[in-house]
Amino acid sequence: MEVKNAAIESFLKSFAFSLLLCLYCAFFAFIRARSLLKDFDLFELLHLICNLTLALLFLIRTRPSVVSMNLIHWTVALITSLSGFLFVRESVSPNRSLLFAGHALMIFAFLIDIVAALTLARSFGFLPALRRVKTKYLYQLVRHPMYLASMVLRLGYVLMNPSVYNALLTVLIILLYGKRAKYEEQILSHDNSYVDYLNQVKSRFIPAIY
Repeated sequence: MEVKNAAIESFLKSFAFSLLLCLYCAFFAFIRARSLLKDFDLFELLHLICNLTLALLFLIRTRPSVVSMNLIHWTVALITSLSGFLFVRESVSPNRSLLFAGHALMIFAFLIDIVAALTLARSFGFLPALRRVKTKYLYQLVRHPMYLASMVLRLGYVLMNPSVYNALLTVLIILLYGKRAKYEEQILSHDNSYVDYLNQVKSRFIPAIY
């Protein structure tokens, strides 16, 4: 479902929209910082670094030449981005093996996320949009390392908080990230260099597998 409104499209391409997203990330960075002042926690620190990184990138990113005006694209982007709020913390802790595996996956995911975001730099975005195509580092292995990081992060959380609800939600979110990647590729394919990139890097999320 396409939205044909010049004012909305102009806003999505504007610095005002980028500033709004920057403030959103900065707000959560502030919350993480307050938590760290009370009691140090590695995951709070990693969350803080991620939120500050995203806030900075939203602030300095370049305006897109093309932005998706499809409501389905927007909905999928919104659900996947905010899906972390949908998971439920379980009161009963899992066994040590699951807890260790969950911690390891979440740390791994945070590191991928930060490296991928910094690689995108001023091409970082929220909605499917065309900015300068970036193809270095992790992007030489898979097309969407940031989405991979988000999926791994949620898998780690489920291992630390196992439940049928969290497991089913994870499956749904992973499927939606597949859709989000497809929608983004459709927009980026307006750039011929990205079409060449698609032919060179076949994997969306897992090298040589998918």
